[in-house]
Amino acid sequence: MASLTALAQPGRGQEELSRSLARLAPVFGQPQLYPRNGTEDIFAIARRFGVSASAVYNANIGDLLLGDELLLIPGEHVAPLSFREGVVVNLAERNIYYYEKGRPVRAFPAAIGKRGWETPTGDFTIINKAKNPTWFPPSWALEEKPVPPGPDNPLGDRWMGLSVQGYGIHATNAPSSVGLYVSHGCMRMYPEQAQELYDLVSVGTPVVIVYRRVVFGFWPEEGVVYMAHYPDPYLIGEVWPERVREMLEEYGLDQVVDMKAVGKALERPSGVPTPIVGSRVKVVVNGEPVKLALGPTRVRGDWLVPAGPLVKALRAEMEMGPRRDYFVVKRGTDRIFYSPRCPDALVNGQMIRLEAAPQLAAGYPLIPLKATVTLLGGSVGWDEKRRTVLVWDGWGIGAFPRAGVR
Repeated sequence: MASLTALAQPGRGQEELSRSLARLAPVFGQPQLYPRNGTEDIFAIARRFGVSASAVYNANIGDLLLGDELLLIPGEHVAPLSFREGVVVNLAERNIYYYEKGRPVRAFPAAIGKRGWETPTGDFTIINKAKNPTWFPPSWALEEKPVPPGPDNPLGDRWMGLSVQGYGIHATNAPSSVGLYVSHGCMRMYPEQAQELYDLVSVGTPVVIVYRRVVFGFWPEEGVVYMAHYPDPYLIGEVWPERVREMLEEYGLDQVVDMKAVGKALERPSGVPTPIVGSRVKVVVNGEPVKLALGPTRVRGDWLVPAGPLVKALRAEMEMGPRRDYFVVKRGTDRIFYSPRCPDALVNGQMIRLEAAPQLAAGYPLIPLKATVTLLGGSVGWDEKRRTVLVWDGWGIGAFPRAGVR
């Protein structure tokens, strides 16, 4: 039997799980609530917050015509790729991301090509830049003569050309089109944001363009995996729940994902990040916070948590089968035998039915918190205000605070 003592050591036990979670794209930014007054224009509000009007419409329910709504401003983003440099565009989201030192630091809404003039996907580079460019009308344009810089120029005051002929990222003299699929393939930005991106990039900056209706991201500080679901402007096809589970298999999370949350998120392409694995709930044992790589995942009346940190906090030990087909939690004379996906546990020679079956996440064991604590003689409580699970391990001195114990 292979020892799992290392799982209980800070910074070591969750390494395998942490590495897998780190492969997910990051989540960054913050959503905001904005009380819209009277007949305030949605486009004006969106531009003020640096998002598109279409993103605001997608994030909120209803026609937004009455003018007195409390609006969700979708400022929280799940980046489409992890560990990149330069520019990444997700056409389904209609957002441009700028990456620095491998991580996204800015997100900008963009208009993309309409159907029949789709913006191409692939790996490109920026090959030229121009301030106050002259527009030379292509064959599809009604104009016959070059359009000089000024308010009539559709390129606005900034141009960043791509290594695919005729395509680029640019400002626009039609800012209300940002967030829509209306161009002939170029990506339009708000003028003020085009100026910002122009200063961030240089000739040779890589540009990756993808089309991803579903993206996954991880927020390490929260220990939560998020999913965002975007519209399908190019009619590529629907995304079904089982396809999402298959996609999560790459990260070893397919058996711990909240499929109800996935199904709810797929009902409407809001673009709002939705928690699908883990939670912001905290765990405190004997008054000390427990650091978890993945936040507690609610399963019926229990919580699944990474085994090592909980076992250490309970002053117990754990051993694991060589094929990870079982693991044993030991403290004193108590023995709890768990098996992944099995709803029963062998406890001191007796079979006990569990509310939440243990699982493996990226090959790392998640065990039921409440069952483990109570089977070892401890107590579990809940602090609603702090959204915290309170645990007394049963070996401590003094009484557990009874309020909220369940």
